[in-house]
Amino acid sequence: MAYKGMGQIDKKELWTIPNLITYFRILCIPAYILLMVFAGLNSDPVLLYIAFGVFVVAAGSDLVDGWIARKFNMTSGIGMVLDPLADKLMHVSVLFCLSLCTGLTPLGANTAAASGGWYVHYAFVILLLLKEAIMVCASPLVMKKGAKVQANWMGKVASFTVSVGVILSFFHPYVMYADWGILSWGICLSYGAAVNYLVDIIRQIRKINSGEMERVTSESAKTTDSSNRPFEAVASEDESGSRTEER
Repeated sequence: MAYKGMGQIDKKELWTIPNLITYFRILCIPAYILLMVFAGLNSDPVLLYIAFGVFVVAAGSDLVDGWIARKFNMTSGIGMVLDPLADKLMHVSVLFCLSLCTGLTPLGANTAAASGGWYVHYAFVILLLLKEAIMVCASPLVMKKGAKVQANWMGKVASFTVSVGVILSFFHPYVMYADWGILSWGICLSYGAAVNYLVDIIRQIRKINSGEMERVTSESAKTTDSSNRPFEAVASEDESGSRTEER
């Protein structure tokens, strides 16, 4: 049975393998934060790189759960919401910890000369946190109204770019600010993707309110695009369009 007012979520789908992997990724966040806290308090670079290993494992699990969901048709409404949320929480927590571990802790003092006082400047954290806060605040409305958040190419590129920037940030004293450049570009892309998402969500809600589009359910979330059209119909339209162009 779906949650009241949130038809995309079905309790039966809470414990699918992709969703379990997503929960694991969320649990990696407090583990990472604790490692970073102890790294800073003890001025221990080894713990810093163990925390880096936790981040890499969490990031790798994102690829695994996405592959399993697509390969075995285990996509779900709850996964549609939690998967990107887990990614964003990980990015924000990692950047937040890296911004504190330099300049405000013994570990930061030891590396200040090489890194200019920061692994990650706090401005990156504020910009990313602001964008993610907007998206998180919009999520309940999306679920309640029966809209569907469909990943777009800009969002995927933005997430990948930010991940690369985060990985390089662990080696900030050695990469000559290349990490900050990549983070800047990734955050710019993420704001562009956020605008696209919000425009698409508003479009869907208007269509739902006017009766032009049905509310997305836990079942249709698996088999339809962001306009709640079956993927088969979309593929047929694309194929027909291709044939028309060839003629």
